[in-house]
Amino acid sequence: MDDPLQSKATIKVGDKNVTFELLDSRLRKIALAIGWMIIAAGVIAALAFAWPFIAMLVRTLTPFLAALVFAYIFNPIVTFVQKRARLSRVGGVLFLYFLFVVAISIFFAILLPILITQIKGAYYGISDFISARMEQKSVLTNMVADVQAWLDKQGIVVEDLLKQAVMSEGVRKTAQNAATSGFRLVGDALTFVFLVLINLFGVVMSFVLVILANIYLLLDFSKLPNILEIIIPEKSRDRTFSILSKIDVAVGGFIRGMMIDAFLVGLMTFFGLYLIGLKEYALLIGILAGLGTLVPYMGPICGCVPALLYVIFSNTYDTTQERVYMGIWVIVLTVAIQLIEGFVFQPKIVGKAAQLHPLVVLFSLALGANFGILGLILAVPLACIGRVLVKEFYWDKRELSWRVRTGKNNLAEWEEKKLKAPEEPPAPPPQPA
Repeated sequence: MDDPLQSKATIKVGDKNVTFELLDSRLRKIALAIGWMIIAAGVIAALAFAWPFIAMLVRTLTPFLAALVFAYIFNPIVTFVQKRARLSRVGGVLFLYFLFVVAISIFFAILLPILITQIKGAYYGISDFISARMEQKSVLTNMVADVQAWLDKQGIVVEDLLKQAVMSEGVRKTAQNAATSGFRLVGDALTFVFLVLINLFGVVMSFVLVILANIYLLLDFSKLPNILEIIIPEKSRDRTFSILSKIDVAVGGFIRGMMIDAFLVGLMTFFGLYLIGLKEYALLIGILAGLGTLVPYMGPICGCVPALLYVIFSNTYDTTQERVYMGIWVIVLTVAIQLIEGFVFQPKIVGKAAQLHPLVVLFSLALGANFGILGLILAVPLACIGRVLVKEFYWDKRELSWRVRTGKNNLAEWEEKKLKAPEEPPAPPPQPA
């Protein structure tokens, strides 16, 4: 009997079959593991060596990627306007940017002054609250008074001590060093201002570049399928377009649904706070809640926390009972909005396009949090893309194999059959005497 650790191969040489033994299976596994480790080390070393070039490439491509994302989001609007108004592609793009200009004009003319007034009011309200608490006599004030009384009792005059200290040589040298440091500080401040201006100019130029690239991408976005059809090889064209179509349904539906969801949540928060009596900051908190909704599970926090802070720090409420009563109303309103969003907006507007388990969403957000706000915003769309790819290249094949092997249609059926108690066989009929 052959050794199971040895593997054999047979090749045909002329009219004869020649059998020879290959490398021991354990040695093959060790060699394969070492080979993968060498490849991984080489990839890491190559990435470390090319990291400056990669960083420069990412910075260069960022405006174009942002323009591509905006073109992808707003392309259906341009197409809809084209069909409804019977406009050309240029006319549809110009109409979209006209809507942008109108929205920005309304924001700066009407909403921005209100927001500035509310932000100032919040700042002064918090400042007055802290000042009122600081005016109360504290332990530190009593300690300072006790120290001053002891100095007066001992005949020590602080002003004379300061004069003597100023006339000393050590203080003069310290003053000279301080003057030199002051000049350095002024130079550093001017350098900082110069760098801020340069960065601001870079941001403005990036914004202009995004707009220009977005216009050109929107004009030629309808040509993208034809370009991909030319580039992709014929043998893999159908599957590639099928995968891209599934990604479009998942990511596009999720993004557009979240934008509508954010608008509705912000609107409900504004009207809800206005109705319960928080009229002064209803607009500001509503905008914060709407923007927070773009990140899953963040909308209620962005709406509830500022409202509770206003209830606690503002001078609108005189007694603790009033603050507690209004805080309860804020919490009830937040819970109601969250329930409406979770059971109405999410299923109906966002839909089942993403089809992500809540645990997957939470894991994606935890991973995206390492990359800041942008990572939180992009976490779920990237998870949607990953789900489509995993399902296409791995999960569907495994699930089909499982169905063929077990005869089950889905996991729910398997759970039902597993939990269902086996039926006892019927009792045999009585035998005649």
